[in-house]
Amino acid sequence: MEEFMSSLKYEEVPLTVIDTQGSFSNIPFVYFYKNTDGSNAFMPSDVLRNAYFKTLQQMPVLSGSLRPKSRGNISIVIDPENVNLPDYKESSTNVHFDDLEAEGFCWKSWPEGVNTAGPMVNANEEGVIKMANIHVIRLRDNSGLMIYVSMIHYVVDGPAHSDFVERWCLNYQHLTNEGPESSEPLPPFLTDRKLLQSPSSVSRSPLHEESEKTFTKFSILAELMAWISPEMRGHIISRTVEGQKAETHIFHISRASLDSLKKSVSEHLLDSSELVINEIVLSLALKTMAQSQQKVEARSGSLLKSLWNFFFKSSYLPIAVIFDTREQLGLADKLYTGNVLVPKIIYSDKNKMESRTTDESLAEVITYFEPLTRDLSASYVASHIDMVSSRPTSFARPMARFLFHRNAISFVYDVMPNMYKADFGHGKPTWVSPIKPFRANAVLLLTHKDPTDGIDVFMSVYPEVMKEVLQNKAWTDVAKLIY
Repeated sequence: MEEFMSSLKYEEVPLTVIDTQGSFSNIPFVYFYKNTDGSNAFMPSDVLRNAYFKTLQQMPVLSGSLRPKSRGNISIVIDPENVNLPDYKESSTNVHFDDLEAEGFCWKSWPEGVNTAGPMVNANEEGVIKMANIHVIRLRDNSGLMIYVSMIHYVVDGPAHSDFVERWCLNYQHLTNEGPESSEPLPPFLTDRKLLQSPSSVSRSPLHEESEKTFTKFSILAELMAWISPEMRGHIISRTVEGQKAETHIFHISRASLDSLKKSVSEHLLDSSELVINEIVLSLALKTMAQSQQKVEARSGSLLKSLWNFFFKSSYLPIAVIFDTREQLGLADKLYTGNVLVPKIIYSDKNKMESRTTDESLAEVITYFEPLTRDLSASYVASHIDMVSSRPTSFARPMARFLFHRNAISFVYDVMPNMYKADFGHGKPTWVSPIKPFRANAVLLLTHKDPTDGIDVFMSVYPEVMKEVLQNKAWTDVAKLIY
């Protein structure tokens, strides 16, 4: 730790709207490691801690503090005189690894207190927002470890989160002489937000209409959310999400099921040459959620509410599809520590979403979403960044439209990085999981523990809606419940 503290230099990292648009959320995952040979020296705490501080030295932005500069403009300030160290906690539990494994690592089998931060960015008891929260839990009889890693979306996205954990693993291996020897310095983590600015030589293309409207249309609520402090904003959003009491599950869709769906849906598409599994899962998940919401609304409430819904109910469903744009920005081969997520927003026809799920109706939804899923060129991303860069408060506008809309859905289109690569030298994690609580109406695609056998789907909706999801035959025939 002394080496880390002495290495710090004053630095300011001005955040972009691309960073702050995800500012409401944390990225929390738990890694499960098994002590397969029963070694007494399994992942010793002091070495893990030293490797962690070595990694923090290489990514010092995680020791910074959020500093509002003007309305909508925020910087992360790394100040050696006022270091905001991530919360790093170590504990032990009476829960044995075998007990967790026997329960399939489901959330109810976890020991108490795994999460040291919530799903949303919020200040701790001292009123401080930490850039990261780490909790290392040693399981009974040294049978294994659970490592909880949560980072705020201001600083990282999914790939950057994964890069940090993999670097921690590599530094651990170097300290234990278990990793490959190399005289070459490790590639640096990059935080310069100028990397997001496309040169004028890159052409610009028109933005998707609803996406542009969302980020440019004035909203009093959005301006207020952008004006208040990150701590106050975090408090409001955390309380809002807690009030949703969302129910969350993880499903697995096998490669065989995906291939079968792709074949049957392709027969109803004019051109299926570019069809990818992400589009199939997007259409199936959205239809399932919309159908489930519709069933709940149809049977709930009084006669007065039913009449209100009949005459005034919106015929559109707000949907945000969120894309990783590293490739378009030329950052795919770089360790960029920041956000490169670009949302595209559509107000979809509810009737189309709620219609019965068939191969034909799935194909219709895939075709309907093609303007979002297939038009993500470097020129489109450049246009989006130009638009939000001139509007620093615009980060709060999607938040205002979606977080407080009961049925609005967010779907992260790209599969999260393979977190099973995080090997400290004692074997890959047996399981990796998000934490249970999350905001309602969100879908995240996860790498399965066997990447060749399909994907996992993390879905969080209101409890009454989840009851319908779990009874939706079109969904459950394909997506098998893990927990």
